[in-house]
Amino acid sequence: MSKRLRMERASMVCHEGSWGATKRQPRTMKISAWICDEKRRGGFEVYDLESKGEDYYGEGGLWLDSSGHLCDYDGVGGLDWDIVRWLDDLGHINPDPTDYFRKGLNKRDGDES
Repeated sequence: MSKRLRMERASMVCHEGSWGATKRQPRTMKISAWICDEKRRGGFEVYDLESKGEDYYGEGGLWLDSSGHLCDYDGVGGLDWDIVRWLDDLGHINPDPTDYFRKGLNKRDGDES
């Protein structure tokens, strides 16, 4: 079964690379993601509504391991945490406290364990 996330969120965004970062600016971000349990894969797209993605745009793939937990993604340097939280709500984030995504969620929720 395929599941979908569609949301918009006000954000402060910038371009960042090894050279540093541009000044943050407010944008409304459109976030879409999908996951297919049977195929153990999915994808995502994130872009700013103000420029329809001309200024800020990212897309990529999501892969689940044989246990159904997120094991990899590609396309951007850092996966949007609203996507990770959605995957967690679906049971696709490993509950192991040493898992990269679990540690990130715990940090954002104020639980440093």
